[in-house]
Amino acid sequence: MTATHNTNLIDEDEIIEIAYDLFLEGAMDNLEPADQLIFALQFEECGAAEIVPITNHWQMILTNELELKTLSEVVIGLAKTAEDELDDIFARILISRDPKKPFHHILWKN
Repeated sequence: MTATHNTNLIDEDEIIEIAYDLFLEGAMDNLEPADQLIFALQFEECGAAEIVPITNHWQMILTNELELKTLSEVVIGLAKTAEDELDDIFARILISRDPKKPFHHILWKN
């Protein structure tokens, strides 16, 4: 009899919270002061942190050791209105949803 390995992945809501916490921890060191101010003033009204399909931004980071099916990309940014898509991205966070293989990497707004 073979044992099946069933990994419980972190759910999407929790992964967004974790990514947002990582963003807040690094924002002061990685965003320009003007961007920090804009984000602080506008996030509550028209900001969001959301999971998006994994983009090509990660090609240099992804290795065979990382399984795409256990990763999520979270973007954090602002939209023109609450109904619009995010158009001012402050950070892209690639994060593992596998609690046994923690990993994250953040691409900050230039």
